[in-house]
Amino acid sequence: MSLTKKLQLYRKQLHEQNQLTRPEVSQSTASFEMSESRQNEAIAAAAQLLNAKMNWLDDQYVLVYSEIIPIQKKVGPYTLAELDPAVSAWQSFSPRHPLSACGLQTEELLFFDTETTGLGSGAGQMIFLIGLAHWTRQGVVLNQYFLPGPGHEAAFYHKFLNDTKSLKNLVTFNGKAFDWPRVKTRHQFVRNQVPRLPAFGHFDLLHASRRLWKNRLEAVRLQTIESDILSMERTHDVPGKMAPFLYFRFLKHPDAGLVKGIMEHNRDDVLTLISLYIHLSNKIMGRIGPDLEEKFEIARWNDQIGETDRAQRQWEALVHQPSSFRGRAKLRLAQLYKKQGAYSASLNLLQSAIRDPDVDVGSIYIEAAKLLEHQFKDYRRAQYYTKEALNYLYQGDHRLTEGFQSKEADYLKRLQRLNGRIGEHDRIKRNITRASAKTP
Repeated sequence: MSLTKKLQLYRKQLHEQNQLTRPEVSQSTASFEMSESRQNEAIAAAAQLLNAKMNWLDDQYVLVYSEIIPIQKKVGPYTLAELDPAVSAWQSFSPRHPLSACGLQTEELLFFDTETTGLGSGAGQMIFLIGLAHWTRQGVVLNQYFLPGPGHEAAFYHKFLNDTKSLKNLVTFNGKAFDWPRVKTRHQFVRNQVPRLPAFGHFDLLHASRRLWKNRLEAVRLQTIESDILSMERTHDVPGKMAPFLYFRFLKHPDAGLVKGIMEHNRDDVLTLISLYIHLSNKIMGRIGPDLEEKFEIARWNDQIGETDRAQRQWEALVHQPSSFRGRAKLRLAQLYKKQGAYSASLNLLQSAIRDPDVDVGSIYIEAAKLLEHQFKDYRRAQYYTKEALNYLYQGDHRLTEGFQSKEADYLKRLQRLNGRIGEHDRIKRNITRASAKTP
């Protein structure tokens, strides 16, 4: 039976999953299940069909699939060989960037992904497949560790940790929040039988992907990025939601065909991480041309991590390019100029940004009002811009937006303060005029 037909059959039987995971086993079920020896024989046969080896630890074992992939292999728009020049380029770039591999060798990066029995974070959720790859000049070494049953976790983690003890830098997609915390949870159950978890450095490509593409992607998922950003397409891929069910089927009836698709899915995920890291690195370092939205987000990111000189150059380039991001770039650059004490340049940019269609004009008015009040002491113009901000706030559907009341209160408080300063200023001016008139 083909994998596609098996998936169609198993979708109709998803309700069985809960029954498979219950600790209570009826007598009829027990008589149906294989004996331990027959189970081991069936798993050994499955391992052979999967080209995997059974690696033993006492009376436990793990299935390990290993492959060396030629670095000329193309994954999406890049060959695996292109990882090395991307890492080399980081050596002369900012070490402060969250994706920076400055100070690292290409061989030190460990591309890592897991498959689990569920998306929950409870202790009952297991990792049953770990896929990882690291780059060498001879090829990309890919290893996959498959858990043949719940009673083999010591062998599973022992082999994985022994194989990765020289690698200290993980590259994942949502690994900080999902994969690695689950490794730590399951490691606790076997910590006395396996090596300690190393203190990995971590590059999580989900966060970088969100920064650059959250506004253009329906969902920032790895497979969405494959299709929409890297122009990749998978054929006959096992849906991720089916993986736990197929794994539980395998536990009862060890059949290589049940998990072969899962392992191929995991392999593709790991290789995509390499291509995605190359792509993000090239975009961030300008080795390939980012589009206007990417330029804006990269500049914003540089500003946030303290790379202000780089961010300033990027903002300045954007304000001279007609686009839907020019107004927002003017606001960001004006804020940067203000920090540097270039108040006139900042005010000129803000006044120019008011005419751009892609900005929150209310915010521009208030930024201008702040400058005029505190730096230029021009209270009447500050008052004018504050009134304009209020008028803008009361237009259209702005009353329905989140934060309307707090903005209104802030603007009214500012206007009241400015009215008071203007009144005080006028009183002082009148007193000076009277005093001058009395002077003989």
